Amino acid sequence: MATYPQGIEERHGTAHGNRHASWWRLGILALALGVALSGFLGGAPAPTLRAANHAASLAVTTPDRLRNGMFFETRISAVAKRPIEDAVIAIPAGMWRDATINTMIPAPAEEAFVDGEFRFHFGALGVGEKIGFKIDGQMNPPRFSSSSGRIRLLDGEREVVALPVTLKVIP
Repeated sequence: MATYPQGIEERHGTAHGNRHASWWRLGILALALGVALSGFLGGAPAPTLRAANHAASLAVTTPDRLRNGMFFETRISAVAKRPIEDAVIAIPAGMWRDATINTMIPAPAEEAFVDGEFRFHFGALGVGEKIGFKIDGQMNPPRFSSSSGRIRLLDGEREVVALPVTLKVIP
């Protein structure tokens, strides 16, 4: 008869004996891994949204779903189809509520906050000229909600083209 430490008896089994993997536990683990890998909870590749008209085209690549605490990247590009005197990218303030913006490349010539939007001025664009604007940030832990708005390309104060954007932040 084997001797066991105090409080351990033969009915508890041994490391190689009576214990086996539970199929339902493996199923729960596989389900959790599948949900994480699907991107449903954030971390999926960012979709690219596009809008165009006779004056310009606008493309925005940004996550539509993030977990709070995650880093994110937003890329905005605009191409002029007619001359634009003062190209301005306007981003609704609600999109960046409880977010830390780390970098903007290239830096705009001028920045402003007007009518609930962050506005970034890039100067004049000729026909066929392009703005490429990259923003890196992080969602702060208190953020837990959805926001939506329109990222716009302006010529001074006049809207040239806009894209509706929605961002959902989950814990």
